Amino acid sequence: MTKVSITSTDSFAARAQRSEAKRVALWLAVLVGMALITIVRRLLGGLVMRSDGLFFPYLSALLVGIAGQIVLLTFLRKAIRGAFLLPAWLPSLTAFFDLGIVTAVLATAAFRSPRGPIPALSAPPMLLLPLVILMSVLKLRPRLTLAVGLAATLVHALLAARAIEVTSSLLEAYPVYFAYAGILLLTSLIAMVVSNEVKTHVREAADEAVGHERAQQQVTNMRHDLEIARQIQIGLLPKQSPKLPGFDIAAMNRPADQTGGDYYDWQQLPDGRLAVALADVTGHGIGPAMVMAVCRAYARSTAPTTSDPAELLTRLNELIHEDLPADRFITFVVAVLDADGTTHLQSAGHGPTLLYRANDRSVEQFGGDGMPLGISPVETYGPTTTFQLAEGDVLVMLTDGFFEASRASDGQLFGIARLCDSLRERASCTAETMLHDIDETVRQFSAGTPQLDDMTAIVIKRITAG
Repeated sequence: MTKVSITSTDSFAARAQRSEAKRVALWLAVLVGMALITIVRRLLGGLVMRSDGLFFPYLSALLVGIAGQIVLLTFLRKAIRGAFLLPAWLPSLTAFFDLGIVTAVLATAAFRSPRGPIPALSAPPMLLLPLVILMSVLKLRPRLTLAVGLAATLVHALLAARAIEVTSSLLEAYPVYFAYAGILLLTSLIAMVVSNEVKTHVREAADEAVGHERAQQQVTNMRHDLEIARQIQIGLLPKQSPKLPGFDIAAMNRPADQTGGDYYDWQQLPDGRLAVALADVTGHGIGPAMVMAVCRAYARSTAPTTSDPAELLTRLNELIHEDLPADRFITFVVAVLDADGTTHLQSAGHGPTLLYRANDRSVEQFGGDGMPLGISPVETYGPTTTFQLAEGDVLVMLTDGFFEASRASDGQLFGIARLCDSLRERASCTAETMLHDIDETVRQFSAGTPQLDDMTAIVIKRITAG
């Protein structure tokens, strides 16, 4: 017995094997029942079973059949538990073995019955012949069912012919003796048709199961790949807040899918300044996540050699346009921070960026400067917006997943005005607390509505250098 995996090519065979196990169990019950009936007839003193010449061969044939079914059932159950297939020829062998047992029982009755060969043609074991035919349907082999039926028909016909010869029966009795053989022939044809129908249904079920299994495997593989991509994407985000005297900086990223097209990053420049960047690739999922990784790589390699934010975005646009598909673009914003609070802000189609002023609790909004990255290869950016961050001032860079979050009850968007209000209410908190509270406010507002876009934000707060 060679172990094989239950794949699409073996799926039908595996189901046929389970069907065969049920057939063997049923046939075993029939043979055990026949053996018990035989013993009871002997104990009750019936004329036929009192004959030792009939009883012992008769019972022995049944016991051989019972032993054979027990052995076969053991192998089948072991094969089903172990998920391997028994030889393809085994169902044919067992079908004719079963018929052989019944033939032996009938032959014993025909040759040894005290009542003679004619009564033996209507003895109870004769009912086993149609059972053998009908149970072969569960083997799901229509041709085998027909072959077993024809063999059973032949067995009865031979027994009838012998009875006629031995008793010298008249011609008019022939139709009576051969009628049962005719019924067996019809049973064989009907059983073959039924077997073919059952086989068709089982094959369709097997094909459907295989298709479902393949689909599930594809989903599993996709989830696995997405999980790997998610872990890689998480690994590309900064592990801890940057260390720049006089600044408290925190960031968050929550993609709408397992992976997303938003990202944030910060990088210490050779002159000691800190570049803080946030980008939003169109769409979300694995495609934008790959674009995001490319954008991050270009930005990190370009920033140390390009001191001006406008020049940085211009160079990024040139590089990204060569790689980006026509239906993709990236909004990008970068803030370059000096230790004294001087901030240089440049955006490529990304906005709004919010600036909270502690002295009057006002909130200023900066829109996108120029087109998003990847649309036009000749786009240039500038001039750069420069301003001073005083103690308590807060710069918030975020993606549209925040202000486009909608309320389930009426579909109303959270909006920029609510963001500004939330910023004013929490401006006295640390950057981490401020970011958490604003995010929680948006989540509560849109409770019951699924997150449709990636949500990424950076909070930069000017504090006393200590």
